[in-house]
Amino acid sequence: MKVAVIIDTWFPYLGGGQINAWEVSKRLAKSGVSIDIITRNNGNDNLKTSKNIKVIKLGSRSQPFDTVSKFLFLIKSFFYLYSHQYDLIHAHAFLPGIVARAVVVTKGIPAVFTVHGTSLGTELLGPVQKLIEKFILTQILYSAQITVAKDFLKIKNINENIFYIPNGIKIDNFDRIKTQKSRAVTLLFVGRLHPQKNLPNLIDAFSQVLQNHPNIRLKIAGDGPQKTTLVQKVKSLKLAKSIIFLGEVLGRDLIKLYKSSHLFILPSIYEGLPLTLLEAWAAKLPVIVTKTGDCQLLVKDGVNGYLVENPADVSQISKVIKIALRGNLEKIGASGYNLIAKNFSWEKSAQETKEVYEILSNRQN
Repeated sequence: MKVAVIIDTWFPYLGGGQINAWEVSKRLAKSGVSIDIITRNNGNDNLKTSKNIKVIKLGSRSQPFDTVSKFLFLIKSFFYLYSHQYDLIHAHAFLPGIVARAVVVTKGIPAVFTVHGTSLGTELLGPVQKLIEKFILTQILYSAQITVAKDFLKIKNINENIFYIPNGIKIDNFDRIKTQKSRAVTLLFVGRLHPQKNLPNLIDAFSQVLQNHPNIRLKIAGDGPQKTTLVQKVKSLKLAKSIIFLGEVLGRDLIKLYKSSHLFILPSIYEGLPLTLLEAWAAKLPVIVTKTGDCQLLVKDGVNGYLVENPADVSQISKVIKIALRGNLEKIGASGYNLIAKNFSWEKSAQETKEVYEILSNRQN
């Protein structure tokens, strides 16, 4: 079977969609599926390809959030797919879904579309963006949809052939690395510095926590469009000694960062199934998350983490952090670790994805 995986943004930019596409595709290639990952050129990715897997970058180098480049990629990728032979198309959200449907119509090739989360139902999108996202996710008919989050199954959708296949984690990578906990109690955020992540409210909440816990530290790992605004906010609140921006942290350094911290927080307005949640648990960290996406399904309050009801309520975020600091952090972190060790791996995600491919292939034949 020869499969074209389409995704409009690629490494070195890091997001859940990119990691999912790469980790699943690598394992599918090892199982004998021929994979071409078709994407934009966002810079040197430093990825090691092997037998049965290629990364094909269309167009000149562009920035990850360049809207013009994204739309040009849709045109280029359609003509590339139209002029090459594949048995199946696998598009990753959002915009490549349009290309996947166009190939279904023009060439009769089955297409899978993976949803990595949605901001529908939030106030983060403008009217036009909301219409586009709703159309691509729920109004285009694909041969099959995959969602990494069960929460998406509740949304009204013309697609009925929807498979829940969660993200995975390489837990052995975490088990192999040993490091000491930081001397100061450390609250950790890892992710994009993007309005979705609700970081201004986290900073305000943390400033309240400092009144009772003056020695606690907040480390923020990641990059994104809000970085300048967030740094300025921290300076204006005179919190630069307590809130530390680390930039992008990768590989072994990221695992050490998780394992040296005491508590992980993800105060997002929306999520699907965030990889950072799985990573924090792989590091045996207790977690604080908002009741969104699959976070609210996996996190049991006071058992393997803590839940914030309303991400817009700064005082509530602050209150939950204070409650967590009084808990048995080691026991709660171990409970999260045990949950993912039994249920989440990239091998499982790849096997279930291959089963979807085989179902569609058999229908085609």
